[in-house]
Amino acid sequence: MEVAVAEWARRIPLDQIPCLLAFLSARLLAERSSSRSCEHNGETARDVKNLLRAGVLAERLGVPESWVRTEERAGRIPSVRLGKYVRFKLRDVERTLAARSRQRA
Repeated sequence: MEVAVAEWARRIPLDQIPCLLAFLSARLLAERSSSRSCEHNGETARDVKNLLRAGVLAERLGVPESWVRTEERAGRIPSVRLGKYVRFKLRDVERTLAARSRQRA
């Protein structure tokens, strides 16, 4: 593997090395930040695949999608932010709603 990388590096023109380094460092930072956001939220790659969009969660709960979005913005149901996307774990949302209904009773 190291030999292949050395061969590849020898073929890069000297004037393109700064651009290549900038590209590679940006990509490394992007990969680290995306993995950190999953680690920070306690999510694994497997969990991320099981997250629901607002429309799907609304269907499962039998409520309008606008209700899901309003409750998420108000912080009344748990959500996971993945960049600009908001996703939900059905289990966590159901627990929160059950706890809220117990408090009311």
